[in-house]
Amino acid sequence: MNAKELLDSYASGDRDFSKRSLVGLILTGANLSGANFIEADLEEITLDIANLEDVELNLANLNRANLSGSILIQANLNGTILEQASLIGANLSEAFLIEADLSDAILVETNFSNSFLTSANLTRSRLCRANLSNAFLTGACLNGADLRGANLTEADLTRANLTGANLAGADLSRANLTNAKLNWANLANAKLIGADLTGTYLSTLRSIEGTDFTDARNAPNSVDLVNLVNIEELKPEE
Repeated sequence: MNAKELLDSYASGDRDFSKRSLVGLILTGANLSGANFIEADLEEITLDIANLEDVELNLANLNRANLSGSILIQANLNGTILEQASLIGANLSEAFLIEADLSDAILVETNFSNSFLTSANLTRSRLCRANLSNAFLTGACLNGADLRGANLTEADLTRANLTGANLAGADLSRANLTNAKLNWANLANAKLIGADLTGTYLSTLRSIEGTDFTDARNAPNSVDLVNLVNIEELKPEE
């Protein structure tokens, strides 16, 4: 099925494109809201600035896909593969991405507010200035993720793995970091105002310069903070 055939089929009322091979199609600006792409092969597809609201994309292959600027509000992407995908400025508020693979994805200024990212793989993803407020990130893997300037206010990061993550300037106010791993993370100028740090792993932090722990639950004291910061030359174990 080529791009024209897909759009014509959608226009005629067809919404079921599950398990189809749509590799590399260019669908910039397309309106495909409510469509079913469950288990479809959408590798390297171009769906930038498209309307994908309420779309079913669970278990689909979106490796290296371009979804930048697209609307994916309340979309279902549970178990979807989005490795190296580009979703710059996309709106995924209230979307479902449980156990989705977003490793190495470009998610700069992406809106994940109120989304469900439980056990999602966000390893090395670029989340600069992303909106993750009120997002559910329980058990998510954010190893080496770039979260500079990200909004994580009231996010649930229980048991999340943020080892080596760059959280410089990020806002984690009132976030739940219970039993989360922040080893080797950069917290320079980050806000953890009112955050819950119960059981949080904070050993060998890269930086806490300017970090605000005001009213944080179980925050380290000033003596502990000095001992938490490791020298820049040291490298985390492989």
